[in-house]
Amino acid sequence: MQIRLENRTGKRSGRFVVYEYGTDLFGYVYVDKFLGRDRGKMVSRWLMQDVGSLVRLLDHEIYKRETENYENVTIAV
Repeated sequence: MQIRLENRTGKRSGRFVVYEYGTDLFGYVYVDKFLGRDRGKMVSRWLMQDVGSLVRLLDHEIYKRETENYENVTIAV
């Protein structure tokens, strides 16, 4: 699964942040963070033992990006 946030204001227009998350074969929850303008570059990787940690991490990360005028552009299926 992934969450994609884009900035469409001012100098940062076109920049994006993508959070990809899921579980690995051993049951751990992971989150990979990609930043970029045209192509993304992985800048952070987190490995957690429970879903509660995932929710807290994403809540904090998305809040930080929303204060920088990033908007959610993830298409829900």
